[in-house]
Amino acid sequence: MKTLIITAHPSSLGFTHKIAEAYKAGAQSLGCEVEILDLYKEPAKQANLFFENIKEPSVDVLRDMYQKKILEANNIIFVHPLWWGGVPAIMKNFIDCNFTPRFAYRYINGRPVGLLKGRTASVYITCDGSMWIYRVLGVPFKITWRFIILGVCGLKVKKISVLDKKLKRTEVELNSFLDKVKRDAEKLK
Repeated sequence: MKTLIITAHPSSLGFTHKIAEAYKAGAQSLGCEVEILDLYKEPAKQANLFFENIKEPSVDVLRDMYQKKILEANNIIFVHPLWWGGVPAIMKNFIDCNFTPRFAYRYINGRPVGLLKGRTASVYITCDGSMWIYRVLGVPFKITWRFIILGVCGLKVKKISVLDKKLKRTEVELNSFLDKVKRDAEKLK
């Protein structure tokens, strides 16, 4: 079983990296092969999505490599901070460039059909604000992940977890969250 963890935080000290490592430890305890893609540290960063004709995409060695990793993974885990109500730009670009039509989904009679079925996905998000603020304001980041990104691609959503008020959390609370993440990974089989 293979797990691909995709992180997006510019600081190596960001809590998202601790979440990724906790998930990795839990998955490896089951004997899973785990790879972490740190989008800020990848040897070559993907250029922004660009095309003239979507039906004739240009050759992109990085896209081919990432799509191969996605296809090989049984579980895909996304870990990122919540910025301006959504994912960091580098994560959005990764999704735009790699979860492409005819790879991750296609349209049949005007309806999207996911092509990545048989895989699971989870999302772990950190934010400094309180969840009630996002709910009151109607910030739809969970809906976007569950139904628009992952659902359209045919990925079965296992979990979307948000650690809110991160800056106000005690060390005990942060470690408790990491323990929950590790236990989530240990439920893979």
